[in-house]
Amino acid sequence: MRNSQHSKCLIKNNSINRKIKGFTLLELIIVIIILGVMSVGIAGFISLTTQTYLNVSERDKLLSSARFAVERLNREIRNAVPNSVRVKNDAARQCLEFVPIVASTIYTDIPVSPEPGRLDALVIPFQLNNADYSCPAICQDKVVVYPLTSDDLYIQDLFSGTGKSFGLDVFAPPVALDEWTLPLSKPFFSNTVTFEQDSPTNRLYIFKDPVSYCVDLGDLIRYEGHSFSATQILKPTSSKALMAENLATIDAGDLPFTIEPPTLQRNALVQIKLQFIRDGENIVFNNEIHLNNIP
Repeated sequence: MRNSQHSKCLIKNNSINRKIKGFTLLELIIVIIILGVMSVGIAGFISLTTQTYLNVSERDKLLSSARFAVERLNREIRNAVPNSVRVKNDAARQCLEFVPIVASTIYTDIPVSPEPGRLDALVIPFQLNNADYSCPAICQDKVVVYPLTSDDLYIQDLFSGTGKSFGLDVFAPPVALDEWTLPLSKPFFSNTVTFEQDSPTNRLYIFKDPVSYCVDLGDLIRYEGHSFSATQILKPTSSKALMAENLATIDAGDLPFTIEPPTLQRNALVQIKLQFIRDGENIVFNNEIHLNNIP
């Protein structure tokens, strides 16, 4: 009995040993190879997905920067005083300069040659966005009537009493009046001022300092606060702000800013072509801005 029971235990132990046997070396090698192939495939998929995300992200940043710069240019140039836009370039940079409108209105009476001169202009009260216009104690604003060329704005004659643009004196909007009186600054060598011409539409524009957008060494830079100059300055000495980066180098045969003069069929145009290059991405913005031609 004992022998039979002992042999039964041996048989049971042998079957248990067979069941708890490990993997063979061949099986381990096959598993390792399969895991390696799967790892290479997964790594390639993750790498491709990550690179695609990075490319889309870089392209989106470039597009956002370009759209912001072009939209800012559109809005500012459309608000420029008529015939104030001018452009100049050299081998390395190009600048587009213009004079923004601070406020505008219709005048009812101004001193126009050969009428006697005086130091005021009668205007209709400003409307909408200009309704709260005022000129404080230190006032640098100027008025212009019927500017036909950029010289009428950029050549500032502070001595003569005859011209198209004059300084504006301290002004606070009167309350509940149908007509306002704009006080004009007294020139150095004259006690009165006289405008050269009437505007066919009786338009009067108020402006301050010019603004320049310059493409320089791959950057689009905005300058403001510089003084008026008869000759356009390519690198104004004034406050500046970086508007966009990664612009293509200036090409003399393909400049970013071009001014098309007005014709009988259309207004003047500013053609803007900005080419942005970054990490192999190349984006070109072609844009036309219609200028205000109603002086």
